[in-house]
Amino acid sequence: MASGMIEKLNAAVHHSPVGRFFDFEGRKTNFTSEFRGAAATFMSMAYILAVNPRILADSGGPCVPNEDDGGIFGDTYLECQEAIKREFVTSTAIASLFGCLCMGLLANLPIALAPGMGMNAYFTYSVVGWRGTGKIGYEAAVTAVLIEGVIFSFLALTGVRHAITKLIPEPVRVATPAAIGFFLAHLGLQTAEGIGIVVSDIATAVTLGACPEDKRTPIVAYTDACKNEGICTISDAYTCDDLGGVMTSPTAWVGILGLMIMLILMAYQNRSAFIIGIGFITFISWFRGTAITYFPDTPAGNERFEYFKKVVSIEPLDKLLANYTSDLGSVGVALFTFLYVDFLDTSGTLLALVQDLGYTDEAGDFPRSRWAFASDAFATMFGSIFGLSPVTSYIESGAGVKAGARTGMAACICGFFFFLSIFFAPIIAAIPPWATGGALIIVGAIMSKSLANVKWYNLSHATSAFLTVIIMPLTYSIANGLIAGIGSFLIMEGTFFLLKFLGIPKPQFYPFGEEPSNDAQDEADDDNKDPDPTLKIPTGGDAESEEINDSAEIQKDESLRMEVSA
Repeated sequence: MASGMIEKLNAAVHHSPVGRFFDFEGRKTNFTSEFRGAAATFMSMAYILAVNPRILADSGGPCVPNEDDGGIFGDTYLECQEAIKREFVTSTAIASLFGCLCMGLLANLPIALAPGMGMNAYFTYSVVGWRGTGKIGYEAAVTAVLIEGVIFSFLALTGVRHAITKLIPEPVRVATPAAIGFFLAHLGLQTAEGIGIVVSDIATAVTLGACPEDKRTPIVAYTDACKNEGICTISDAYTCDDLGGVMTSPTAWVGILGLMIMLILMAYQNRSAFIIGIGFITFISWFRGTAITYFPDTPAGNERFEYFKKVVSIEPLDKLLANYTSDLGSVGVALFTFLYVDFLDTSGTLLALVQDLGYTDEAGDFPRSRWAFASDAFATMFGSIFGLSPVTSYIESGAGVKAGARTGMAACICGFFFFLSIFFAPIIAAIPPWATGGALIIVGAIMSKSLANVKWYNLSHATSAFLTVIIMPLTYSIANGLIAGIGSFLIMEGTFFLLKFLGIPKPQFYPFGEEPSNDAQDEADDDNKDPDPTLKIPTGGDAESEEINDSAEIQKDESLRMEVSA
């Protein structure tokens, strides 16, 4: 009976104006497949509703420190920071809803959008700075995001993006996703946004940590941000060297458990691995009076618990709405980085997913490609209204594609799921960092697979790709990684060009391995092919093996006789 109702529903939608609009007939799909794909996509990327607000709230947003109340360490500032984190939950859901609708209605693709991972970290820690201690104000950064969206929309609608892609050095373009992945994994290993395994160290900068709170020794610094005291701690900068307790933190081990749960579920191709892992660790962290509770008996813990008990609440966007400014200052580098990373991320994600769908032509283009890229740009502009970092297409949409999604209806349904999440901000805001840290680490690992496409045998390519990957997480800056990669490539290739102009040939020595020849590649392909099935030796008894061997020898003899007679 249920199957009959589903068939009637599919038939009704298929022949309706909605089915014709999304081209169900041409793309050989139905409503239930689109719904199933949308659910898989949302479950795969819903972690952004917990991770993005926590990262962006670290910037302090529009909160203004009160020097008479301890500056950025005072209760007034911390209360404001907690409030904007709740608002970021709502704004993240709204921007994701808008982006999904744009992609579904304008491009008819089953690809969901949300504030990009990596870009949110760059926005917070490199542009605005932790709690606003960077060189660029929050309002200027949000305005830069708006401008980036305008420029990106122009590039998308005019087709200029094809020419720009060719200007970016290949090794940097290939290594950038992996570099951002390393950056995200680095965040997931720390305390503020992750499980707390990596902590600060005075001598070596970072070291193994995961000690409980009573064993943590804050690392202090003299900064301009501490005008009232002259000395203060910096974020979650602490060391475990003095009091010991390394790897004894209960929350760290719970975070590791969450990481293992996600990995095991992913190994069994469970499309809800992130949600199950984050959800389980979050649930056991909600019980008060335990060593892993997110609601300890402290002023901050009590405040979080009171908000959590509301369960359903629509958070007003009093502080985040339309924070633009005409005083942009020195946002040039930030604007370029926003545009570059958003451009690369969107291009890679869209082309990979559309190719998986089989919609690309011989030139690598696909139907409504301009509107697909423009949807990303429109969502970025819309997200800036709500104080967000750039919005981009999510590779997690591949889970929906594998589940059967083939049209923009899946993206629209995914947007509806984001709409529902607007009302559950108290629940989402109560997700602890050690629950989401594992997701950051796994996302980083997935993004690092792009390194397989680097031409490691080429000195220029290998060096620039490596510098991009290593500089980005170690300096906490995507821009620094890009500058290092592009700069090193231009210097090396420019030097070789100059030497060639002077009559000195480019060296053919490959210190990182020989360039694979076509013959070698052909031999490798031949090695990977299955041998003649008539010559396979089974693992059965000796008699059976001898019979197969005799048959193989007879076939060989017959082949030789045919060649001789010819």
